[in-house]
Amino acid sequence: MLLDLVRRAFPDVPAVFVDTGLEYPEIREFVKTVPNVTWLRPEIPFSKVLTTYGYPIISKDVARRIYYARQGSPWAIRHLNGLNADGTPSKYNERYEKWRFLLDAPFLISDRCCAVMKERPLHKYAREHHLYMILGTMASESVRRQSSYLKTGCNAYLKRDPTSQPMSFWTEQDVLAYLKMTGISYASVYGEIVEEARKLTTTGVKSAAVVCFVCLVHISKRAEPVSAHGGHASKAIRFLHPQTRLRRRAELFAYPIYHKGENAKHGKRKKDYQPDILNFLEKIVQRNTLAYKEDFDVDKEILWNSAQESSLEHRSFLWMSRPCGTWCVPERETYLQDSRAYKTWTFYADQPNGIKAYRVVVDGVRDGKLAGKVVPIDYAKQVQRVVKSALPIAKVQYRDKDEYFCESSHETFIHRVLRLEENTHDIRYVPECEAELQRLLSLEHQMEKQDKRPRRTKSVTMQR
Repeated sequence: MLLDLVRRAFPDVPAVFVDTGLEYPEIREFVKTVPNVTWLRPEIPFSKVLTTYGYPIISKDVARRIYYARQGSPWAIRHLNGLNADGTPSKYNERYEKWRFLLDAPFLISDRCCAVMKERPLHKYAREHHLYMILGTMASESVRRQSSYLKTGCNAYLKRDPTSQPMSFWTEQDVLAYLKMTGISYASVYGEIVEEARKLTTTGVKSAAVVCFVCLVHISKRAEPVSAHGGHASKAIRFLHPQTRLRRRAELFAYPIYHKGENAKHGKRKKDYQPDILNFLEKIVQRNTLAYKEDFDVDKEILWNSAQESSLEHRSFLWMSRPCGTWCVPERETYLQDSRAYKTWTFYADQPNGIKAYRVVVDGVRDGKLAGKVVPIDYAKQVQRVVKSALPIAKVQYRDKDEYFCESSHETFIHRVLRLEENTHDIRYVPECEAELQRLLSLEHQMEKQDKRPRRTKSVTMQR
């Protein structure tokens, strides 16, 4: 549509199309019918983008924070915890909290896909031919584009590569109205333009902003159900091209997504996934705990309450069954010295015999049962790593009886706040460097896998 607007005024303006190999076939066929279009190709294939940088998912802003948080960047970790730079709760950053569970996703995540596959070839071509780009992006498509529009307006003259975005203030309704009014042709993958509930929509693919059939950006906003093998995009490919290789490509490229919305349907395929956490743990209690089995009632309440939490931090626990009782403590807190969880978990470090330990990550409630991951832990080895690597507590964040957010040093909290103030709650211990704590947790999850691997033994051949 942008090209139609531009060429009505300047018919000879050249157009450029980046053929990534991921576009819907109808879009590629449509571009072939447009005159004076230069086709470009990315420097590296999509498969290499995935293995080098990672998959784009949810939004570029979310994917960027997941990528940098995994590298230990403090700002990204703060945003995923919904915090400002000073550690106070942020209304703006709380939007990222619900996606923090993606830190545990079994695949790479980043926002670099579009930059490598599309933007880099375009910028290179523009510089080589001394051209300036006119883009069809709209502020309504994402928070990032809205922010860019508010900073520069439709024409970004001061950028390294100046660009013009004349459609920035348009909406999707404006686009559909223009197409219907002018009757110009467009890719058939979008179907027909119809009116529903006094709004224009299409009978085919809904989002014109997503042209790559394996893209998972904005997937959380789509009304269609999302599957762990490509979701809406892959489903569209299967429906439109059931006999082509594209169906297979969609399945290959769309890596399985590990998130709490899908474990119910695909959980049986995931290692360590339990569709009924409490039933699994109760069997261990019956076999391993001889006395004080009622301790498990407290554990069940803790785990059930965590199912309502959006943050992964509040749904991750370390659980143990002993011959005399059970314990369930927050995983993050266990790696902070002098916390209650640390003292409880390390109390049995010198007497690990008979202890069955697990890392429990609550996913949510599925069919009335608590579902999630239950990962076995070698307590004797793991607790020694906790003792050795746990970090000191630098400060404590909490809410007082009037629901005000407060923060104090650990020493002040222990000797003054707990003694003088009543009804303090939502207590959160904070180390000097949150990124270091996240690094420890990530490293520990890797060590769990090594502890489970069987040791290799050398075979000895007797020589005569």
